[in-house]
Amino acid sequence: MKMTYEELAQAIADEVNEDIRFNNNLSDGDVYNDTVLDRVIMDKSSSLCPDYLDHYDVADIARGMVDITW
Repeated sequence: MKMTYEELAQAIADEVNEDIRFNNNLSDGDVYNDTVLDRVIMDKSSSLCPDYLDHYDVADIARGMVDITW
């Protein structure tokens, strides 16, 4: 079964939200900010996105699903 843009974006957003909630910073010590968040989302989208989906579109959708109230 093929994943949709929304399903993959939600999975990425859930993972990023969990990372933020439990760590509140990255493994290299950087804190989350808009630039770092964009990089993390894009990296996850690039690595997880199958060939039939555009990882830029997945990342755009995932950005809207990430809780940025940190």
